[in-house]
Amino acid sequence: MARLSWTTVIGLVALLVSIILFYHTFDDIYNISVVTAGRGPVFFPKILLSAIFLLSIGVIIEGFKEKFNPITGKQFLVVVATLGFTGLYIYAITAAGFLISTIIFVFILPWLLGYRDWKAIFVITTFYPVIVWYVFEKFFMIILPSSPWFDVF
Repeated sequence: MARLSWTTVIGLVALLVSIILFYHTFDDIYNISVVTAGRGPVFFPKILLSAIFLLSIGVIIEGFKEKFNPITGKQFLVVVATLGFTGLYIYAITAAGFLISTIIFVFILPWLLGYRDWKAIFVITTFYPVIVWYVFEKFFMIILPSSPWFDVF
């Protein structure tokens, strides 16, 4: 029996999570889409979960093409640190607001994953969170968590 690559395992996990979460978007608590012309609170998550479902199938297919390559201790540590840092980021969004937390997250995450082009990291850290915040707040009118220290963001 051939062993699965880590890419295949990650694709299978993403596929399973997307199916479970998509299934829960049909719970009765979210059934207000009749009033909102079919665009209730789970309209956008359904689109994202559908995309994750389709992309995870592509990841699974790519994973089957790879040879089995066991994960090293350093790679495992990077994965655990990234998951822990992402959990901290999610908590920080509620404590410090979206913009401040995302600027810090977008600055540290590439370094954690081994990317060292500081000019690119600085440019992305400077523009990406601000553009995402502005588009969601002004165009989509989705209010993101704000900072308790600043009135503007």
